[in-house]
Amino acid sequence: MYLIKRALLCAVFTFACRTDPPVNDAILAVLDDQKEAWNAGDVEEFMARGYWHSDELVFVSGESEHRGYDAVLARYRARYTEGDAEMGTLQFSELSITETDKDSATATGRWDLDFEHEADIGGGFTLELRRMPVGWRIVRDTTSSD
Repeated sequence: MYLIKRALLCAVFTFACRTDPPVNDAILAVLDDQKEAWNAGDVEEFMARGYWHSDELVFVSGESEHRGYDAVLARYRARYTEGDAEMGTLQFSELSITETDKDSATATGRWDLDFEHEADIGGGFTLELRRMPVGWRIVRDTTSSD
């Protein structure tokens, strides 16, 4: 009987201590998923894996601001031709993630696009993310170019 009680207590304790993956790991997974989609030449999948599919999504770059998922997707399509070579190879670096509260976080870092036949480009970014039923999603992206 003692062993059964002890096993039951261990099972309850283990279940009670179970948590979601750490915020950093979950957000890094989103960025990795986006990088994978980008490097496969798929802008739509890049958007779907990381951005909030809402009219309230905000993307700011330089002097321009785009509001809404469809507008951000149109911006990417206008700037980059889908396909491996035309989109370059995406890398993220200098990543820092700060949890604002249990459902909000900010990620900062650098993005770099390496192209085979043209000059590479890059810059910095600040992402505001929110935990949603589908997982962490970017709700505001402020990106700059070097």
